[in-house]
Amino acid sequence: YGFDMDYTLAEYKSPEYDFLGFDLVKERLVEIGYPKEIKKFKYNPEFPVRGLWWDNLHGNMLKVDGFGNILFCCHGLKFMKAEEIAEKYPNKFIKLDDSRIFVYNTLFNLPEIYLLACLIDFFQNKKDYKEVKDG
Repeated sequence: YGFDMDYTLAEYKSPEYDFLGFDLVKERLVEIGYPKEIKKFKYNPEFPVRGLWWDNLHGNMLKVDGFGNILFCCHGLKFMKAEEIAEKYPNKFIKLDDSRIFVYNTLFNLPEIYLLACLIDFFQNKKDYKEVKDG
């Protein structure tokens, strides 16, 4: 159980709430043209953590400390190695820049984080799709 975003006394049940949100967004994505295969995605409540940064430039999820040091980095469902991180982020450091970074800082973001990771992983591993700079 928990509080609503404005700290009212609305109750929700987690992880049931997370599973429902994940499934509803999958259905909507298929309705608007995403491949039907994404319906097979299953929510894993152990993957996402609160406080991840989404990097629009490289399509990575980052866990960053209070000084901007990158603690770990994922591309899709793949955790990147230290040398891969250093390639994209010199000195394993990044500044918070609203034009490039979105911070997922609430518990309500957890299903969204995992769905985004699943989608990146799906498209990255499909031969029918090609990665391009502007999406």
